Amino acid sequence: MKQFFIFIKKEFAHVLRDRKTLLILFGMPVAQILIFGFALTNEVKNARIVVMDQANDAASQQITSRIEASRYFEIERTVMNTQQMEGAFKSGKIKLAVIFPAGFRNDLLHQNKAQLQVIADASDPNYATTLTSYVNSIIQDQLAEINEGTNVPYRIIPEIKMLYNPQLKGAHNFVPGVMALVLMLVCVMMTAVSIVKEKETGTMEILLVSPFTCYCR
Repeated sequence: MKQFFIFIKKEFAHVLRDRKTLLILFGMPVAQILIFGFALTNEVKNARIVVMDQANDAASQQITSRIEASRYFEIERTVMNTQQMEGAFKSGKIKLAVIFPAGFRNDLLHQNKAQLQVIADASDPNYATTLTSYVNSIIQDQLAEINEGTNVPYRIIPEIKMLYNPQLKGAHNFVPGVMALVLMLVCVMMTAVSIVKEKETGTMEILLVSPFTCYCR
């Protein structure tokens, strides 16, 4: 036991004398806490979207203004046809599109219900689900404001469509990341195994003192 405590004391002395080791022990955790705690976040903010307003009436403009006023979305631009919208999705400039059909306000006033379409890029299923949930919440808030003080409730029904991954499978998103993680772990483990093996066979010191000749042209 005494030898064990002497070994611990020696290791502490070695760590405290080595500035690089101190930097790794204390500097790296502090930097990681700051980065992971404050810089990295899974919140959705300023997601770029487009609006296709075929109705161009008061009801559609009110919902568009409410969406634009929220901190979750940033309207990239207003498109007038499906070709522009598809091009924006394919270029990766937007993650969501809101489409108001013609006669949106007229349907809402005369039929007490209206429909709009929400199209999301589901290549990242979690992100797409979060975006559609936020849009739905904004629509419901606007609907509650419209229904305030009315006898007959109005309804706005969002039709949600997921592009590129309609089944919302997560394997397409997670498998490449898992492959990179596995490769990284294997490389680190094989390096550690090689060093430990050299230590066990007693050839580590020979490897360290071996001459290395650099042939430079």
